[in-house]
Amino acid sequence: MTKTHQTIKLLSIVSWIFIPPLFGILSVILGQDANWDLKNYHYYNPYSFLNGRMDFDVLPSQVANFYNPLLYVPYYHAINLFPPRGVGFFLGWIQGFNFPLILAIARQTANLTGSDSSWKKEILCFCIATTGMLGAGNIAELGTMFSDNILSLLILSSLLFVLYCMEYFFTSNLKTKIGIVISAGFLTGAAAGFKQPAAIFAVGICASFFVISIPFLQRFFLSFFYGTGVLSGIALTGGFWLYEMWVRFKNPLFPYFNLFFLSPMAVIGDYRDLRFIPGTIGEVLISPFFFGLAPYELCEVPFRDFRIPVLYVLLLFLLVYRLSGFYSPKTKNHSDSSEIVYKARLSFFFTSVVIFYLVWIKLFGIFRYVLIIELLAPLALWLILEKLFDIKGKYLAAATVYVFVLVTMVPADFGRVSWEDDFFGAKIPEVKYPENTIVIMTGKNPTSYLIPLFNEKIRFVRIQSYFTSPTDTPNGFDLLMKDIISAHTGQIYVLFRSYENIGTTLALDAYDLVLETESCKQFKPRIDANIKYPLYFCPVYRK
Repeated sequence: MTKTHQTIKLLSIVSWIFIPPLFGILSVILGQDANWDLKNYHYYNPYSFLNGRMDFDVLPSQVANFYNPLLYVPYYHAINLFPPRGVGFFLGWIQGFNFPLILAIARQTANLTGSDSSWKKEILCFCIATTGMLGAGNIAELGTMFSDNILSLLILSSLLFVLYCMEYFFTSNLKTKIGIVISAGFLTGAAAGFKQPAAIFAVGICASFFVISIPFLQRFFLSFFYGTGVLSGIALTGGFWLYEMWVRFKNPLFPYFNLFFLSPMAVIGDYRDLRFIPGTIGEVLISPFFFGLAPYELCEVPFRDFRIPVLYVLLLFLLVYRLSGFYSPKTKNHSDSSEIVYKARLSFFFTSVVIFYLVWIKLFGIFRYVLIIELLAPLALWLILEKLFDIKGKYLAAATVYVFVLVTMVPADFGRVSWEDDFFGAKIPEVKYPENTIVIMTGKNPTSYLIPLFNEKIRFVRIQSYFTSPTDTPNGFDLLMKDIISAHTGQIYVLFRSYENIGTTLALDAYDLVLETESCKQFKPRIDANIKYPLYFCPVYRK
């Protein structure tokens, strides 16, 4: 066995067995997840799903009440069964498997053969994967259930499978090709079924088949059957929920795009978060620089990561360089057939990354949703630098860029607290007659994570949120809650954050209810350690 083969084997073992638990350890070092979405729906939604509470509680997790809960079911059980540190470590471990996938993609696209191949190149691929993993988004999401760097395992596997099988698209029969792309599409579709924003990566890979240098009809069939695989993946992981939303609301994407479905349970609108979507072509053109210079244009918390701005600049430079006529592609030591496959892999990879970005910036513009590009950016940087510099220069340039990116990187902080033995650390107020009690939730703070900690017989309704609120034009859920509260004859309490007391009073007034302030109970769960204001749990009475 040659030195190169020994190195490949050793690094493969390290990447699959030893690297992922290191990210589990890093997750524990970073602290316990306490982000907004966890407290809003990551814990409540699977609880509601498993206990059939969708017709019992009314929108405690706001718009997220309608998100597919399937992905979060294992997380819910893990929180209930294992110590908090164990949950964080296990999540980080799983997320660490992005490393060997990036390493494998780097090997496919770098195509290390010929006289320029050596164990040093394998070390380079290892550095590419390391830099990919140490990004502002990935570090921020370690040990959390945002799920972007969990679903990335499916998306990267799909991309890797296509790149690995690229030669078959030139040599195999149509049946084999179709089997490959359906299988690859299924992986990305499964990710999109779990979480709809992952569909942007299905679009990117599906469209990229058209850049492979084979007859157009074959390209069309590859793209078409990849899309078929995507749909089958969506059907498996998300089909039941799309059907559920259709049966309940006549809108499979409820409440999104209700401009088209016109469900009476929501207002006529599309409900998308448009805060981070550029409004002009000029903003789109400068948007890559936001990752390093203007984080609030992409995210609600600060961060800094220059990998995408640098990649954007280098792509523009390479484009201008080639158009100027000064650049001529370097000849590689490949046979004609391997050269064709190599170029196809490069074209497919870069086209996918570019389309990922364009679809993302058009539909979302939210920092977390583009984590796949963050993971792949160091590889893309190397592939460009390899074209612009000679053998010695490209290594120096890559080292300079990677060090700059890592030294200047500042991870996003979506909220973490110190580890304790209890995941939430909440002392729940006692309720004497839970079977005849309604708890009203007001304000827009995420508090639904507390519901599983209360007696399961208590009903929760949120009259004020990002989806419901007392107005002159109530939606179907506003009217439903009005009827529920009016017909209730037992105890009524209200749960809210202390600084939202004025809004709470006004919201209750719209339901002919009055806050009994002298009987309020104040408490502050440990997971809210970073929040200044406590929670109030107060009885209310009718006017």
